[in-house]
Amino acid sequence: MFKTIHLRFEQQVALSVGVLCLVLIGASTGGAAWIAKRDAVQRISQETAALAGTMASALDSTMFERFREIQLIAGLEPLKSVWRSDPVKVRNVLNTLQTSLPTYAWIGFAAPDGTVRASTKGILEGASVAARPWFKTGLIGPALSDVHEALLLSKALDAPPQAEPFRFVDVAMPVYDPSKALVGVLGAHLSWRWADEVRKQLLAHRDAPTTIDIWILSSEGKVLLGPKLNDAPFDPDELTMMKAAHRGVFEDESPVGGILTGFAATEGFQTYPGLGWIVVTRIPTRVAFASMDHAMHAVLLLSSVISLVGIFLAWLLARRMAGPVRRLTVAAHQIGRDPATTMLPWLGGSQEFIELSLSLRSLLRRLGVAERERSHAEERATDRSRVFQQTIDSLREEADRDPLTGLLNRRAFLTFAADIIPYYRRYRRTVAILMIDIDFFKAVNDTHGHAGGDTVLCEVADALSFCVRATDKVSRFGGEEFVVLLREVDAAEANVVATKLRAAIENLSVRHGPDVIRVTTSIGAAVVSDADADILALIERADLALYAAKSEGRNCVRFQGAIDESGLSDAA
Repeated sequence: MFKTIHLRFEQQVALSVGVLCLVLIGASTGGAAWIAKRDAVQRISQETAALAGTMASALDSTMFERFREIQLIAGLEPLKSVWRSDPVKVRNVLNTLQTSLPTYAWIGFAAPDGTVRASTKGILEGASVAARPWFKTGLIGPALSDVHEALLLSKALDAPPQAEPFRFVDVAMPVYDPSKALVGVLGAHLSWRWADEVRKQLLAHRDAPTTIDIWILSSEGKVLLGPKLNDAPFDPDELTMMKAAHRGVFEDESPVGGILTGFAATEGFQTYPGLGWIVVTRIPTRVAFASMDHAMHAVLLLSSVISLVGIFLAWLLARRMAGPVRRLTVAAHQIGRDPATTMLPWLGGSQEFIELSLSLRSLLRRLGVAERERSHAEERATDRSRVFQQTIDSLREEADRDPLTGLLNRRAFLTFAADIIPYYRRYRRTVAILMIDIDFFKAVNDTHGHAGGDTVLCEVADALSFCVRATDKVSRFGGEEFVVLLREVDAAEANVVATKLRAAIENLSVRHGPDVIRVTTSIGAAVVSDADADILALIERADLALYAAKSEGRNCVRFQGAIDESGLSDAA
């Protein structure tokens, strides 16, 4: 009923070689295209982030220069004797500075009562700036204020009508006479227009698409320089990510499609502390990757043409290969198509093909036996490896954990915390150690037995673990003593955590049979300092503070080390 179609040997060879050619060319060109696209995406992403980083560095370096200039003028020795007596000389110096750098919209020197005694071009001289934030903070020390509007100064400067009001960044420095007495505040208003000039220059010196844009965001995520001033274009999660990463790139969506967004957070420079600005570069992905997409299309077209030529050549070669191997090819092909077929048939004909048939059949038998043995060996090895790994993991867990509370034991904690001091010295990331001791624990054991004491230890361990962050570590050092490692905290923050832990344990109601057991703790704390040689030195200082806490009545928190500025007690 049905007619079976048999392909000739040359047709099979032509088809096989053609498919192989198509697969190889497709795989090679596709792989090359994928690698090229990956590299191009990475390069464009890096360039986008680098553009933001260059802008951030330019902002930091420029603000550092302005900050340093005002700081130098405030400390000039020749002016220290004339701040009070000769406003004309001071005005000449300020005018000279403004002439050399038009970025300074206004520079003024105000007496301690807030009266402007000298300023550029005499603007606001005699007026009071006592209520201005820059003056108030400048009385205390070097101060910066973020971008803001100043309508009064804009009127005094006779600013031309424009789409947006004058905006400034303030720098203020206290000024002292030779006797180191405060004589006033030197303040400078920097026109925010310089940031736009930096942006234009940066784009002008790059072969950048006209669709790329650079924004500057405040530390709160509001637009300081960009299309919609004071708008917050990014959600809090994105803003937090940018602050944490400092520099990077991501793709977000907009009404017109995907946007490739690079970002870089300003970090200050030397004495300039920075204002937390974030520079954002944005370019539509369809523009950023346009040349790459065109190249991909060209590669795919070329690979298709080459594949067709390869198939045609394979057909020409296969026509010359028809011969005695046809039957052997068909039989071998049958093994590949039919999983139930595991052996070649006997082949007749010439002695060469008979010997080839015998050799292939013997080889297939050996391969089958070897494959089965290899499979069984792999299964046994896998089973043994899984058992060994489970045993090792279980032993390691038991070695590192306190068997009663499940917390890290002393050895595991010291191993974990061994690099805390080197990490602090390199990155200046503070940590604190809390030494916690259960008050009158012996009385608990004497009254309720060791089972009651074990119940109290477990409840206290659970309360400590619950009250700290996932990045902190709690360990049972032995007996009724616990240690807590707090990361990224200063003395005041450590005191808050210690007080929280003390109150949490004080409020515990531990049930043991019919009894309700209440306990309190004494806590000694210490914040890492340059004097700590290693983690044991920091623990020892916390232990001294614990001793002070127990000596002063228990159920309290005491600190060891110089922390007077936080208002906490010093147990040194």
